[in-house]
Amino acid sequence: MFSITGKINGEKYILKYNNKILDGDELATSKAKEENLKNHGNLGMPPNVKANYLSCEDSAHMLITTYVFDEIISQEDDWPEIPENADI
Repeated sequence: MFSITGKINGEKYILKYNNKILDGDELATSKAKEENLKNHGNLGMPPNVKANYLSCEDSAHMLITTYVFDEIISQEDDWPEIPENADI
């Protein structure tokens, strides 16, 4: 699950993604669905997924943060934290 607040054309919008469901302000959800139809390469999709960035949480997050919002204001998620000693 994640929630992103960002700007599109100077206006603030919110998108939420939970269990493959995208919800939020109409303009932002419409833009996300439009961008989902374009070929943006892999964007974190698992190898077995050939299309539909919004079908996977990682690729949905990358699509939204890269192609939907002009500026990210804040983000929240329920992902586990990366340990300090992780080799990244």
